[in-house]
Amino acid sequence: MAIKKATHPYHPVHHDTFVKKFMQHEGQHPDKHPDCKFCQLAKDRKNILFENPHIIVVFGRLHHKGHLVILTRAHEEELMRLHEKTLDSFFNDSVHVCKALHKAIKFDRLNLEYLDNWDPHIHWNVYPRFRTDDDWGNPPRIPEKDEKVAPKEMTKQEMKVFLKELKNI
Repeated sequence: MAIKKATHPYHPVHHDTFVKKFMQHEGQHPDKHPDCKFCQLAKDRKNILFENPHIIVVFGRLHHKGHLVILTRAHEEELMRLHEKTLDSFFNDSVHVCKALHKAIKFDRLNLEYLDNWDPHIHWNVYPRFRTDDDWGNPPRIPEKDEKVAPKEMTKQEMKVFLKELKNI
């Protein structure tokens, strides 16, 4: 008799179950917001570093090494309207993700950016900050959307540590 390998509850095999269970209002389902880049990202399931029933973590534009975007799985545009469990995960699990990132790249400080009116989907931008940054001591300089910037990528070893730490969340 073959033994079926257990999958992590957040495994893509279970994705549809999560979507149905945790998106209590029909309007929150990513399929209902085809113009939302974050809903599209959740639907396409590409480049996801970490996920749980409430949040998804991906790399942002790498104009700062380790720049992450942490977004809610459900489409919601107002922080004050988040379901309590999602709100808890958005804040607490974000801290755990940042701790995992710190173990990997040993940043000096961290900037979290939440702009409720920029992209209409709740998300953080996480900017690890290093004393060697050109913009150290100031808010991170964000390049224009069409501006070409050399990516500041993590090393293979840093990625290995980061992904290992994310599995412990």
